[in-house]
Amino acid sequence: MKVRKLNKKKIPATDQNRAYRFWRDVFDLPQVGSQEERRLAVDHEELAFVTGPLETDFELLVRDHEAALQQHFKNNFVRILKREERFGGKVALTVTDSEGNQVTVEGNLD
Repeated sequence: MKVRKLNKKKIPATDQNRAYRFWRDVFDLPQVGSQEERRLAVDHEELAFVTGPLETDFELLVRDHEAALQQHFKNNFVRILKREERFGGKVALTVTDSEGNQVTVEGNLD
């Protein structure tokens, strides 16, 4: 997944290690710092896994096309909750992360 932007940089998590692995592996976010630090970044800004209530309005913008996104989620056993076509040849797929937060991933229609 080729991530461009994420609207929020604080991600609520009851298990920070599990959340870190999910966001790194499923959303293909790059790790910054050493392996022991468990830090991820999007658009040159670090993410923070914090204690707090679940969020339902994360927006993750990617460069990928819908078919690749659908296959990527399937390969990672992530169920798509909702599909929505958007203006400008875009598609939004809503999924739930390992902690129960809803993330809308916006990519390109095929």
